[in-house]
Amino acid sequence: MNRRRQLAIALMLITSTIILNWSYPSTTALGEQLFQWLGLPVWSQGTSGLNYFGITSMLLLFAGAFTLRTSLQRHARKAALLALILPFWLPPQLVTAYQSVWAKGIYALEFVKNESSCNYKKVEDQVTGTCSLTFINHSGQNIRFTASIHAQQQYPAFLESLDILGDQTLTVPPKQKKTIDVDFAKISADDRTSANGWFSGLNLTVKSGEQERNL
Repeated sequence: MNRRRQLAIALMLITSTIILNWSYPSTTALGEQLFQWLGLPVWSQGTSGLNYFGITSMLLLFAGAFTLRTSLQRHARKAALLALILPFWLPPQLVTAYQSVWAKGIYALEFVKNESSCNYKKVEDQVTGTCSLTFINHSGQNIRFTASIHAQQQYPAFLESLDILGDQTLTVPPKQKKTIDVDFAKISADDRTSANGWFSGLNLTVKSGEQERNL
């Protein structure tokens, strides 16, 4: 195989990795959506264990980087290293650029998941608490929206019936990062719910008019 063909294959593999890992405007990567469409499991144990899509994606990336290195006569190692970094660095930069220039409404909204969490306490059947949610508005206009939390296995049992945040309208000013404290109250007769607790790793659905996004 000549070097030109190797270079073409390498670029195809690396580009495919970037595309398959693209997740905007949703949080689910295109590759995961493809697995689900084909009826293939994404995880080895339902929602945990080995991530088959992640393993497939890394194999494609390493194959692309290796082929790129063998196809070049000069700067082969630097090019291969760049190829390994690019799929992780480029998509977030492109998304931020798009949100800052073209996106409107909730499509310009970024949810900072690692800075968001909820705490609660339970008295008899009444659960009360506060969720601190951090967002970045990349646009030049106010964004007003409502938010709901997706229940997951690691979340408390009272989250199984949504939405704990109700119809409270949240607002993030233009070009700002803002943490919003949202109080909630809910009835939970489930004995599995502890007297008090804290949870993070939130998955949100945000809505504004007819627009809706999972974050």
